[in-house]
Amino acid sequence: MINYKISLAKELGRVPNEYEIGQKMREVVSTHPKLKRKEKENKILNSSLAVQRNKDEANKHRRQDSIQGTPRIRMINKMLKYNLTQYQIADVLELQLSTIQKDILKHRLPRKQVVPIPNKNDRRQI
Repeated sequence: MINYKISLAKELGRVPNEYEIGQKMREVVSTHPKLKRKEKENKILNSSLAVQRNKDEANKHRRQDSIQGTPRIRMINKMLKYNLTQYQIADVLELQLSTIQKDILKHRLPRKQVVPIPNKNDRRQI
């Protein structure tokens, strides 16, 4: 392992100051292959989050105010409208907190209205 502070001191013939050490480290990072790869991964990750945010913004007009849902989804939606926390909803419905959180994220609750899913017996055969 190279001690860059010592090598920089040999180059300058004196003890380097913080600014010179910072320049040397920037130079090392820009030429180091593993650190470059990590930098690229971070850029990709940040851009993918930005793309997701842009998609959400662009599709806002497509989001419906009412959806079809199971009785549990309907109950969670009602409880969210009464300003109950996720912990309180999980306690009342005797479910795990993670289940409640997944349902809220999946169906993007709260919504204005959650209508019941029609039964197979109620559907008309054409």
